Amino acid sequence: MRFAQIKLLTDENISSKVVSFFRAHGFDVHDVKESGLQGATDQQLLALAYEHQRFVVTHDSDFGTLVINNAHPCYGIIYLRLHQLSAANVISALSVLCTMNPDFQPGSLVVLDEHRIRVRQL
Repeated sequence: MRFAQIKLLTDENISSKVVSFFRAHGFDVHDVKESGLQGATDQQLLALAYEHQRFVVTHDSDFGTLVINNAHPCYGIIYLRLHQLSAANVISALSVLCTMNPDFQPGSLVVLDEHRIRVRQL
C-alpha cells in the first residue's frame, strides 16, 4: 500500500498543523485530540487503530515497545523520531516521505528521523 493511501490515527502529541498538512495531502486522518480521546492509553489507541486499519502517527516510542515486547496487535506505526519537534520540522520531514510515496505493508513500523526512513515488519 502506498504511503499516500494509508489511513492515519494521529496521537495527541501530533500538532494540529501536522494534522492539517496530512489532510491537505488527501490523507484520511482520525485525530485523537479532535475526537476527545486525549488521555486514552496507548493500548486503547493501538486497539482503535487496529480495528479501523489505521497507522498510528506519534512521537512516542512506547507504541513500538508495546507491539514488539508485548505482541500487542497493531496495524502500523509511523514513529516520528525527530530531534526538533516543531510543526515546521515535522512537516518538512513528512514532505520528503510524501514525495517518495513508499510502499508500506500493514504491520509495519516506520521510523522517520532527520536522515533516513527505516521500515520494520512487526
